[in-house]
Amino acid sequence: MPSRAELAAIGSIAVSVIIVGVKALAALLTGSVVVLAEVVDSLGDVVTSSVTFLALRVSRRPPDADHPYGHAKVDSLLGLLASAVLLEAEAYILVRGVIGLIRGSTPPSAPSLALGALIATSCVNVVRSGVLWSVGKSERSRALQSEAINYAWDSGRTLLVAGVLLVSSRVAPWLDPLSAVLISAAVMPSTLRVAYWSASDLLDRVDPKLLEEIRSALESSEGVAFVERVRARRVGRIVLADAVIGVDPSLTADEASGLLRSAVKNVEEKVGPADVTLTPMPAGISRATRAVEIAMSEPEVLGVHSIEFYGPERDRLTLHLVLSDKMRLKEADKLARRVERKLRDELSLQEAVVHLDHKAEEAQPSIEELREKILAIPGVRWVDLRLVESPDMARLEITVGADPDMPLKDVNKLAHDIEAISAGIYPEARVVVRITSVES
Repeated sequence: MPSRAELAAIGSIAVSVIIVGVKALAALLTGSVVVLAEVVDSLGDVVTSSVTFLALRVSRRPPDADHPYGHAKVDSLLGLLASAVLLEAEAYILVRGVIGLIRGSTPPSAPSLALGALIATSCVNVVRSGVLWSVGKSERSRALQSEAINYAWDSGRTLLVAGVLLVSSRVAPWLDPLSAVLISAAVMPSTLRVAYWSASDLLDRVDPKLLEEIRSALESSEGVAFVERVRARRVGRIVLADAVIGVDPSLTADEASGLLRSAVKNVEEKVGPADVTLTPMPAGISRATRAVEIAMSEPEVLGVHSIEFYGPERDRLTLHLVLSDKMRLKEADKLARRVERKLRDELSLQEAVVHLDHKAEEAQPSIEELREKILAIPGVRWVDLRLVESPDMARLEITVGADPDMPLKDVNKLAHDIEAISAGIYPEARVVVRITSVES
């Protein structure tokens, strides 16, 4: 089913054909140069309307392999061609008028039938121009807007032609060609402006205000720290835009995806239909790194490990502080409360929970010591230890063979006992314990 814009174009073509016939009759009756120019211009309108309809049909085709962004630029291309046709018709009127002024012209006749026909076509064009401009604006069609401007000009020009025809036939024959020159000179800038709009679309030029609107929409999006390299272009009624935005580097993939969707929605609400591509970049250090910095700012803290953000908004934090084993509980508790307060304030957290671990300053971690302690636990038959170290955190992987008849509640207790022993020897390592049967 044809769209609203296509129906408007079809109706405009039909009206143009009728108007050409009416004006041709008026030209035969009057012998006026200006009325003859009206016929030429209306013939151009038929061509322009046909081009507009073709633009609407082609530009709405869906994207394909050769045109991944669709065919919307056909609208701008044919809008430019339609403007060129109008400029040619207006130039013709201008030249004919100048020739008439130089050589002189025979006074035209002004029968009532011809005058009535001109006035009627003027009224029709007023209605047509309003309809086309409204549809063109809502559909973002340059071609329809070009047509609307043209028919608005036609309406006013035709009334002037009727008045000129009446006066020049009785008083001033020279007024006929002079009016043609003045009217053509007055309307050509509007046609040039539409041609400029269409050419700008084809050359990917956009109004700087559009870029500012996109930047403003992104900057106002929650979670966006900065906005860089905003680019955009129009393809028909759709805005294609891309930008680089700064986001918290500690966000999960799901959180980052949600932030991007929200930012794109803000842009669409600001500029209308849009295809927006956003490239996220880390904005400064991650929240986890910042949490380490905050905790380590306390001189008594020897290390930090097991950092975890949790909760629906990831606004809760738990971490472990490594302190000297000589520190008393009273001092350690006061230090923990101080670190929790700093974490809440500087990271805007709902809650921060600090756990305390100790480290013997004179002792060095020992795999063999850990192995011996685990083997001393009742029910443990064998143990396999692996310490995997990385720049940010060590990972201690422990596999323990236990009595296959051990109840599961005891298995769970055994795992916790192993974690506690491991934390005493390797407090900064992430411990992963796996309990298996001796027979496996």
